[in-house]
Amino acid sequence: MRRGDRLLDSLRELQVATTWAVVTEETGSGSTWQLAGPTWQATVVVEPRSWLGSTFQARDPVTGRSATYDIDTDLYDISLDDQREFAEEIERDIVEFLGSLRAKAVLRGNDGSNSCSSFQGRFMASVRTCADLAAGRAGGEFVPVE
Repeated sequence: MRRGDRLLDSLRELQVATTWAVVTEETGSGSTWQLAGPTWQATVVVEPRSWLGSTFQARDPVTGRSATYDIDTDLYDISLDDQREFAEEIERDIVEFLGSLRAKAVLRGNDGSNSCSSFQGRFMASVRTCADLAAGRAGGEFVPVE
């Protein structure tokens, strides 16, 4: 499998199996996927020879506050064999995040005066995370991003 294939397979499945708005654009050897739900939007770029990445933004429909989550291969040359494992980890993280979003396991809520999002992921900064989905949903404090 070449870099990005697992991610592309996942995106194609999401396009068919969800009610999300999905727009794709082919560019040379890569593609850009725009995904959206009622309160969120994401862009996923798959350029197997040079870059893999996603940007995600969720908006709280009550407060209007938003939270973002970005993950990508940065400036690493993922065409090199010594970067293969790194590229596969980033690809896996994006697939897992989108899968969690589909499973309604990405949560949003407020922690005092701060906006928060919560999901079990490898990289997350300045957020409250819960031990598990049930703990995050307890008391209605956090609700799924839809």
